[in-house]
Amino acid sequence: MKPGAKRALRWIFSLAMLVAVVLYGRTIDWPTAWAAIRSASWPILLIATLANLITLAAKAVTWWIFLRPVGVPSLSLAVKATVAGAGLNNILVANSGDAARVVFVTRASGASSAAVLAALALERLFDLIGYIMLMAGAAYLLPMPHEVARWRFAAVGVLLGIVILFGVLLKRSPAIAVAAVYPSTILGRVRTYLDRFMGSVRHILTLKRISLAMLLSIVNWAAQIATYHLVAVAAHFPISIVGSVTTLITANVGFLVRATPGNVGVFQVVYGVTAQALGLDKASAVAVALLLQLIQNVPVTLLAMLIAPDLILHWRDKRVAAAPDVETRRRASDSAIERAD
Repeated sequence: MKPGAKRALRWIFSLAMLVAVVLYGRTIDWPTAWAAIRSASWPILLIATLANLITLAAKAVTWWIFLRPVGVPSLSLAVKATVAGAGLNNILVANSGDAARVVFVTRASGASSAAVLAALALERLFDLIGYIMLMAGAAYLLPMPHEVARWRFAAVGVLLGIVILFGVLLKRSPAIAVAAVYPSTILGRVRTYLDRFMGSVRHILTLKRISLAMLLSIVNWAAQIATYHLVAVAAHFPISIVGSVTTLITANVGFLVRATPGNVGVFQVVYGVTAQALGLDKASAVAVALLLQLIQNVPVTLLAMLIAPDLILHWRDKRVAAAPDVETRRRASDSAIERAD
């Protein structure tokens, strides 16, 4: 599909979602919703904000673990790029901030973009693995609604498939692979880039890094559960911990791709519909969803506004000052990946 057609479809989809959000919004008792927001406990909301920042920190550290073996040892750079990307995701559609993360780190470190992208892909994969584990565990261990519980077998199947995939990627050949040489065409350059990407994935993955990433994924999703439930408690919303887990699962079904900036509107619809299905008040549920996005999006976006300009304005100076070292690291990284492949 041509880029213009993709953009058109994306805008059509976003507009359709906006219309659906507006239609849903007309059914909400907004005076009740705003009353619930005004009566919320701000100290508890502050604790929920800190819990949400823990989720962002866990993602940043996970990415850093995968960036280190491809020549990006700076934890500070990984954290700054993660925060800046999350902030951009709050104002752009389709998780565009993730693409910016790759650009930030590649430009600032001089590492191969294929290797940085591979590290990001693995970080996102472990985010997904944590979500699937949460879904499967909740469906088996908690009294979840049938609409969620029925996906437990599919979730276990996906997890088994990922375990098999990791087993294949962890398998090392004793022979040193010879890098394939492709024609100097667009297709040839794409194949070369994909080879570097997959070589980076195989080079990054070890049992130790997988274990650390799994642990951080658990921390990430546990902090998200805490965030959801603390906001509900702050708003005096009578939802159980099982209900908070349920709303977290349903609200994050489409977390890989956001239809609106920050998923604003869509998130409120999903949270409200889920809470209503649990027998709770729709207007109060929307108030909780609004508060959730307030403490999730605003602090991160403000931090991104402080961090992103520094990454953009200073990466060129850093690259010029460290040009020999950058080129040496890039070559060493590519060489190590080719040897491991």
